[in-house]
Formats: sequence, structure tokens, C-alpha cells
Amino acid sequence: MAGARIVAKTSIGLDIGDLASPPKDALNAAAAMSFDAVEVPTVSGDLSPESLTPSGRRHFARFVSGLGLDLAALQADMPGMRLTDSARADERIARTTRIIELARDVGVGVVTASVGALAHPDTGELSSLAMEGLSRIGEVADACRVRFAIRSSDPGDCIYETLQAVGCPSLKVGWDPAAMVMRGINPLDAIERYAEHITLFHARDALAGGQERAGQETGLGEGEVDLLGVLDVLRSLEYGGPYILRRADGQRPVEELLAGRDTLLRELRRT
Repeated sequence: MAGARIVAKTSIGLDIGDLASPPKDALNAAAAMSFDAVEVPTVSGDLSPESLTPSGRRHFARFVSGLGLDLAALQADMPGMRLTDSARADERIARTTRIIELARDVGVGVVTASVGALAHPDTGELSSLAMEGLSRIGEVADACRVRFAIRSSDPGDCIYETLQAVGCPSLKVGWDPAAMVMRGINPLDAIERYAEHITLFHARDALAGGQERAGQETGLGEGEVDLLGVLDVLRSLEYGGPYILRRADGQRPVEELLAGRDTLLRELRRT
């Protein structure tokens, strides 16, 4: 996107999908709330690749830039389409690559997606189908000069093994400590292994699940994520990407995201 600012090391953004309003309204709200950057869901709706014509893509990029916001990432979450599902994998790959091409067209350097489990839950063996899918997506990301930041529900070692197995320079990691906590994984156990791979950070909090309840998202600072510990490691690794606040399950998203930003800024000052 011509004239876009480079996302600064301490750039703080939000995912406009969490505001639960039409994209234009959500973008205006993000600017009014004085956020620096936005992550934009693009799987469906007005901002999907199918909806945005070439002129629409140029208008969208100019509109966001005119609000003083950085387009930090496009989001390509498709919960019903797993890369391990032979019936849906090709569709998932095709739709993801179209979003990567959209990112190229609007000048966004990162597409992020939750990719679900990539390994067998009992054996830990990587899915060959998922590896093939990520390789195909990575080839398009390489050609478009876009980083594809995966967020996996597998333990940290599995993500690392996936990166090594695929061997694609554009395949990166979107770090979501809350998702790990909800699955009983300590985010600090593996984060240092990803110094060169973490390209997007989702700042959110959660409580771990148990036998009687599933893990659940909380307001930032109200759950079990060691936020200061995570931020300390990110700072030591010289993380240069944006800090994207998430509050997918909030009842009052504006108030909760603003409160989350206050918490994040306070903890960043302590690192």
C-alpha cells in the first residue's frame, strides 16, 4: 500500500472482527479509539477476495491509510476447513491463497490463520496432507512476498517440527498464548525456539480447561497467561511485529479492548 507506515515495534492494534460491526464502522472505531494497526478478517463479507475488485482493493487500502491505521495483517481463519481433512483441504488451500494474493494487492505483509491440529493426537505424527497443503500455500506466499503466520492448536514442538518439515521461508508463526493456555500448554515452554519465526503476536488471556469445563478467554490480565513473562521474551528476541489485542468472546468489546490496551502498555513498560 503506497505511503503506508512501517509497523513499529510497539505498534498496538486490534482485530476489527472483535468489534462485531460492519468493516467500515469497525475501522472508523479503531481509529477513534487511537489504535495504531488493525488485523482484518477477509474470509467472507465485503473484504473477502471475491468481493473486492481491483479498484475496490485500491480504495480499501487508501481508506485504511487515510484513517491513520496500519494494515498489520489479513486473517484467514476457516474453522470448518482443516488441512488434515482430505475432503476440504483443497478448498482451504485455494481460499487461503486468494487471501494471500489480496494481501499482496493491498500491501499487507502478513496473512494469519488458525490451522488447527497438524499432528495425530495420540502419536504426534505430522499429517502429510497438512504438510503438503502448507507447502502449496507457502509457495504462493513466497511468490507474493507475504508471510503466512500459522496459529496451531498443537504443542510447541509440533509447530517447530512443521516449520522444519515444510522448509518454506514465508511460513511463520502467529503467537497466541491464550490458545495454548486453553489447551493446557505453557506458552513460555517453547517461545524462545521461535526467535526467527514469530511474525505476529495476539495479546489475549485465558483460563485453562479441565475435565469439567473447556478453556475460556478472559480479559487481558485476568487469566493464566504470564503476560509479563511472554513480553519479556518477545523483547529479548527483538520482536518487531505488532501487538494485536483480541477479545473474541467479550460482551463489551470497545471497553474491554481499551482496558486490554492499558494493561498491555503497563506490562510493556515493565519489560
